[in-house]
Amino acid sequence: MNSTNPPENVINYLQTILAATAAGNYELFLTVGDLEYRRDITKQIFDQVSSPLIPRMSEGYTTTYFGHLKQGETQTYLWKLSFADDGHEFIVRVGMKEDKVNLIWIT
Repeated sequence: MNSTNPPENVINYLQTILAATAAGNYELFLTVGDLEYRRDITKQIFDQVSSPLIPRMSEGYTTTYFGHLKQGETQTYLWKLSFADDGHEFIVRVGMKEDKVNLIWIT
């Protein structure tokens, strides 16, 4: 792993998370996570985060990889999420532990 490219599986997980968010597909969103992730991110939380993003994501979005951080047992990967509407951008944090997503933050 290097600072310019995350591992392929992390990219695939991010793409799944973003596709699920854009489609409002909670079941797909859960497929990439470990037990804690699936337990902690309820449908209500998912809907609260994805609902305002869905219209913007449907117009188009891009991600820019920033790098990664080791935080305890979790390897955290950071991206910028930008939208075609050129509006407010977000930071996406994907935490990985034992080859599964254990946290996702879109702030």
